[in-house]
Amino acid sequence: MPRYIAKRVRFQNGEHYSVLKGPDGLPVHAVTLFLQKWRRRGRAANTIQTVCQCLALLYRELDASPRVDLLARLRAGEFLTPAELNRLADAAQYAMDDLSHADENEAGKQVVSLKSVRMRRSKPSKEAAPVGKANHANRMRYMANYLEFVASYYAAELSGPARQRLLLDSTEALKGFRAQIPKVSKRVQQGAREGLSQEDQDRLLSVVHPDSPDNPWQRGFVRKRNWVIVMLMLATGMRSGEALGLQIGDLNAQLSRLGVLRRADAPEDPRPTPVNSKTNARELELRPAIMKALLSHIGEERHAIRAARRFPQVFVAQDGAPLSIRSIGKLFQQLRAACPGLPVTLTSHVLRHTWNERFSEQADRMGLSEVEEMRARNEQQGWSENSQSSRDYTRRHTRRKGREVALKLQEKLDAPND
Repeated sequence: MPRYIAKRVRFQNGEHYSVLKGPDGLPVHAVTLFLQKWRRRGRAANTIQTVCQCLALLYRELDASPRVDLLARLRAGEFLTPAELNRLADAAQYAMDDLSHADENEAGKQVVSLKSVRMRRSKPSKEAAPVGKANHANRMRYMANYLEFVASYYAAELSGPARQRLLLDSTEALKGFRAQIPKVSKRVQQGAREGLSQEDQDRLLSVVHPDSPDNPWQRGFVRKRNWVIVMLMLATGMRSGEALGLQIGDLNAQLSRLGVLRRADAPEDPRPTPVNSKTNARELELRPAIMKALLSHIGEERHAIRAARRFPQVFVAQDGAPLSIRSIGKLFQQLRAACPGLPVTLTSHVLRHTWNERFSEQADRMGLSEVEEMRARNEQQGWSENSQSSRDYTRRHTRRKGREVALKLQEKLDAPND
């Protein structure tokens, strides 16, 4: 079993917390202090868990041969060497799938077999795959920030000259470490994620319809639920976490509206991994047919699962528990496997891109100005009034508009007919 694990715990009041479990089974004290700073800043639980996973990687690499006792080193007034920092920079490039473990909620109903956990972690590891450049850069930043914090923390225990030497050495060493952080271009790259074409969108809706012979799911409950999820995401552009956080009380059947609310650490949500809205709370209006399908699923298929009545979340699993983020990923994985005609890049977030591109096309047809379109989009997506986030979600539409303008410019250059 790995000697360092980023462990996610959940208290009875719903609060999520992350700790780095050391070889003795106890939290690493310095990491706990560091993560507490992130928590006080109001960072999301999932973000703090990501930082904790990165520090688990850091401690594992230092624990490997040649082994480095970071605490003993700092208390002796010494910092990591350039070679040791280079080891960390190299380790940050590769994916590791066993950096974390999530506890079940103390009031939860599921029981995890310790034997199965040990077996899963004892499987021989495959050759590590590289992570993306942005992920690599973030890992190195988290490592550098932590090492800066811990050097300062333990320097306070030293005498004057030793303290100054450790602070100076750590500053110089981390300057070189940060210089290795890969640059992540903000320019739109070829092959960046885009929404579905109109043909692919129609194909997707055809496949996920409960009566479709191509529908990959057997149970009627799963067919209807997954159809409603896909239709709701295409209709609103909401994130998967927002859809999974939707509660029955958020629906206004009379006005055909639903609320997208932020519920961090909600005690009524038993999921060990929280689902959060990253954007502002907002109210969205649905076409009556879409609201009718949503309410029909709640009143029929969902209502038939007795265990689901204990939870307020709209979308639940077959055992009645609120659906997890992992289940959404599996939903789209099964769609891609069962329907080769769908794009291999199809994920829940691609549907968000699709909504934004359809929104731009409709705004053009309605003659909205650029400012009017931006404000309307930001309000619907829960972004701030002057947010520029739409640039990341409208690549296909922007490219098409650019081609149209470029071709217009070329009209005067057409060669005359002979």
